[in-house]
Amino acid sequence: MVLCSGTGSTSAVLLLPVLAVLVAVALLVPAPASAAGVAGASVRAVQLEALLAFKKGVVEDPLGTLSDWTVRAGGVPRHCNWTGIACDGAGRVTSIQLLETGLRGTLTPFLANISTLQVLDLTSNAFAGPIPPQLGRLGELEGLILTVNGFTGGIPPELGDLGSLQLLDLSNNSLSGEIPSRLCNCSAMWALGLEFNNLTGEIPSCIGDLSNLEIFQTYVNNLHGELPPSFAKLTKLKTLDLSANNLSGPLPPEIGEFSHLWIVQLFQNSFSGEIPPGLGRCKNLTLLNIYSNRFSGAIPRELGELENLKALRLYDNELSSAIPSSLGRCKSLVTLQLSRNKLTGSIPPELGELRSLQSLSLHANRLTGTIP
Repeated sequence: MVLCSGTGSTSAVLLLPVLAVLVAVALLVPAPASAAGVAGASVRAVQLEALLAFKKGVVEDPLGTLSDWTVRAGGVPRHCNWTGIACDGAGRVTSIQLLETGLRGTLTPFLANISTLQVLDLTSNAFAGPIPPQLGRLGELEGLILTVNGFTGGIPPELGDLGSLQLLDLSNNSLSGEIPSRLCNCSAMWALGLEFNNLTGEIPSCIGDLSNLEIFQTYVNNLHGELPPSFAKLTKLKTLDLSANNLSGPLPPEIGEFSHLWIVQLFQNSFSGEIPPGLGRCKNLTLLNIYSNRFSGAIPRELGELENLKALRLYDNELSSAIPSSLGRCKSLVTLQLSRNKLTGSIPPELGELRSLQSLSLHANRLTGTIP
């Protein structure tokens, strides 16, 4: 406690009676009946200011999307009725969704003052500049979708403080730097989209901490290195697309335990080693595109168990086995491309059972015999 000027003992003696009087007055005077209402009004005022700061950061609005973002002459805002804004019953902003509106500008850090914000979706606009690290203070944010814009700079590590975040889509921007390991703290996240950027470095070693992840897409970046050991813990994955990077090393055999997988795209990397036979246990798999890598050894006969598989592209690798006749059981196959390997033996007649097949590519191998 800080006392008034003068000697410490005198000030303390004088201050105690004053405090007693103040406490007595406080007990006698009733609290305002609408204290909660006053607090709510204060919150709404702060959020209104943040929204107006957002509008100020927009330098071009070709569709007039924000034309109704105005305060009435009487000073009473109706921001819950503004285009793209949704509120809860108390008038607090919960969602900002402005998709494909052509907005051009920068993103204001004052959005961090909208503490009740749950969704921020600015898909397909022309925002540029950095992503404000202050967004990491939005403790209730569940969806941050900034795809198809012109954001630059790094991914703010502060986004890893978003404990409620479930969907993070920063794809189709010009972001650079590494994937922050702090994102691994977002344990509720089920979708992470970072494709079409200029990201470098390795996949964070803690990626397995995102145990609820169902969609993981980082294609068309400059990532390198091997998949970390913790990757094996992503057993809920449905879509995995790490294509067009510089990733290397083997695929973990544990990928065969990813029973929910339905899309695997790892093409145009430097993955090596054998194709895990366990992939044949991923019964929901529809796309397996791992061409243009350095996979060697045999095409696993277990892949013939994938009855839902529609596309199998293994071309431009170093595979050296015979073509397994079990592939003839992949009744849903539309595309089978095995060219530019070192495959030997004859073409299995069982491939003739693939009545849905539209594209078959076997050239540039070491096949012998006749065409069935």
